[in-house]
Amino acid sequence: MKRKLKMSKYLILTFLLFLSASCNSNKTNEAGKYKALAERFFREEYGINPSVVNELAAEDIVVSYPSYKRLFGASNIRGLEAVTNLSTGFCSRWKETQVIFHESIAEGNSVTLAWSFKGRNVGSALPDIKPTNEIESWGGITVYRFNKEGKVQTEYGLESEPGPIERMQIDDSSENI
Repeated sequence: MKRKLKMSKYLILTFLLFLSASCNSNKTNEAGKYKALAERFFREEYGINPSVVNELAAEDIVVSYPSYKRLFGASNIRGLEAVTNLSTGFCSRWKETQVIFHESIAEGNSVTLAWSFKGRNVGSALPDIKPTNEIESWGGITVYRFNKEGKVQTEYGLESEPGPIERMQIDDSSENI
């Protein structure tokens, strides 16, 4: 009888360990899925395919970067249409784009990307910012949160300093330094 109890304990313990490993594996797989989606969303949203917003973003998506306050008068861009318009404008402004992810960390439904962007500045929808036709680059950190449907709910981040706006507005007096 004692031997059967001992065997039962081992079987139960083995089963519980297997179940625990299965649960952790599912969490790892889900985090990996979100990581791949965040990288794809960022790469396409800021360079090659604005339609990714309609495919991967929630209807009520919120995107926020500090430069938006200066550019658009608001810290956040809200909703699919507004974010699609932003992406379309960005993609038309930058050609020969390259995005490098230096670090991607996924935990639950959140993903943090440390990235660098490089592209040729060929145009602008904003009248006070002129295209340079030069290759420009900067970096930043962006955090994505996904909703229960696996869509991007929020995107918020910080860009390097000086950011792209400051780099585009460098005056000629810097040549004398």
